[in-house]
Amino acid sequence: MEKPTILSVVTLSLTAAFLLTGGDACDGAPRMSAVDACKQASTADVMWQLCVRMLGTSPEPKEVTCYVFTAMNSNIEQYVISYEAADKVRQDASSSQQLSTACDTCMRNYDVAKMKMVYSRDRLRSCDLSAETRVDLLAAVVAVDDCATLLLRAGGDKTPLHRMVLLDRDRAVLLLRLAILLLPNKS
Repeated sequence: MEKPTILSVVTLSLTAAFLLTGGDACDGAPRMSAVDACKQASTADVMWQLCVRMLGTSPEPKEVTCYVFTAMNSNIEQYVISYEAADKVRQDASSSQQLSTACDTCMRNYDVAKMKMVYSRDRLRSCDLSAETRVDLLAAVVAVDDCATLLLRAGGDKTPLHRMVLLDRDRAVLLLRLAILLLPNKS
């Protein structure tokens, strides 16, 4: 297994510090190790690898909220990078009109995905474990997936931007699956 990146360790530490100093733990939120969270949230080896890079491999149990915050923060940071990459391709004079239009739509979709994650993060900060979080995170998955489909149609599946967006979609799905661990029986 890979060692966690410095970013994931710092983000996880800051999230844990926020939860410990910013208020009480969320009542009813499950606790588990990062390894267990990744096992439960992953649907394939690629998802597992992505999860352990994001959350690390600590066997120490933590509140699942901590992992959801870590994944949200990581995704939001990555979405800024992908947004800027789409803007660069959109402005490139050698890009086809179809690809430029797809990138323009992708930029709007990334805005939606980021907004939905920020809303969810704000709710979770106040321990609001409502199903609305899952709905918002699913909307983020759909927004990024729609971008991937548009890029596939406009530029094929071999472009660096398309590969970047596919990874973002996987990250969004992982975040949703982590949130489902946090909210398994909430309606």
